[in-house]
This record gives sequence, C-alpha cells and structure tokens, in this order.
Amino acid sequence: MCCNEKYLNELKAFNDLFDCLNKIFFESALSKPVITIQANKKPNTLGWCTGYNAWQSGEEKSPEINLSADYLDREPIDKVGTLLHEMCHLYAFQNNIKDTSRAGNYHNKQYKEIAEKHGLKVEKSSKGGFDITTLTENAKQLVKPYVNNLQALKRISPVKIVASRSSTRKYICRSCGLSVRATKEVNIICGDCNQKMELE
Repeated sequence: MCCNEKYLNELKAFNDLFDCLNKIFFESALSKPVITIQANKKPNTLGWCTGYNAWQSGEEKSPEINLSADYLDREPIDKVGTLLHEMCHLYAFQNNIKDTSRAGNYHNKQYKEIAEKHGLKVEKSSKGGFDITTLTENAKQLVKPYVNNLQALKRISPVKIVASRSSTRKYICRSCGLSVRATKEVNIICGDCNQKMELE
C-alpha cells in the first residue's frame, strides 16, 4: 500500500474513531469537526482543536481537530488519547467554556474537569497547566476494539538544503581598482586603462 493510501486510511480511521469516542464519552453530543493531519506549527504538539469555526461549506461552519503528522508513529492507544484530548477542547468550544489561556498553551481547571469527566487522567505539567493527559484504564478498555485501524505512519521532516556558493565572480583592474561581477568566466578589459581585468 502506498503512502497516500495509508494517509487516507488513517484519516478515515480517525473520523470513524471520532464517532465512536463521541458516542462512548459524550453521548454523541459533539458536532463533527473537520479532522485533519498536518505538520506541527509548534514543537511537541501532538494535536490541536481550533477554538473557532475554521472551515466552511455553504452555510455550514465547522471547527478543526488536527492530529500532528509528526507524531503518527506512536502507539495506537496514545493516538486515541490525543484525539480524546482534542475532543475535550471541542466540548469546551461548543459549550462556550474557556478551557485554556496563553494562546492555548495553558490548560486551566475547567479543561481538567472536562477531561476527567470524559475518560482522561489529567496531570499538571511543568508549565503549570493541566495539559498532560492519558486515557484512564476504564477508557482504554472501552476503546480497545476501535484502535485496530490506526497505522504507524510518520511524516518525514524536510531535509535542510545547504545554500550553494554564489556563482558570481569578481574581476578587478589592477591599474585603477575598478571591479565588476559576472556569473561566468569572462575575458574583460577595463575601458579606462585598456588593461585585462583579473579574477579575484
């Protein structure tokens, strides 16, 4: 199976998983967001949920849940935990609950309460917020039948290209000091001194 097929299968698996988690943990109360897989904007970010409607089709508007392409090679149960974490943010958004501050980096007590009611164990991070989440043991048992379709798939970081040296050459007239630049080797004579200019 080619990478594109695996990517599309993974995206479908996350959409199906959203429906299952919505039913199990939210009594199907969450509206379906657009689920995407994209590269990270911030390092160490496993996913995000927009706190606004990021997509529109006709009159219908939807928020976005993204799962970071850089972390898709984790264990399936951990990816389920990330999706459920973002679904808790979606719950907060759809119920007008402010669950983060500092541009979404600080997860407050409201987030902690939502997450703990919906299958997540929450810990305080070194940053002070409640952003470290894992599935509870009960949640792991409930989702176990639904994780089989998730695959190990990882986005390869782009190779940094070293800039090539400039192809510009500098020629100087040794008599008057005039200099000119050329993109290839040339035979050039200084019009003032009638001297051949030399490559520096």
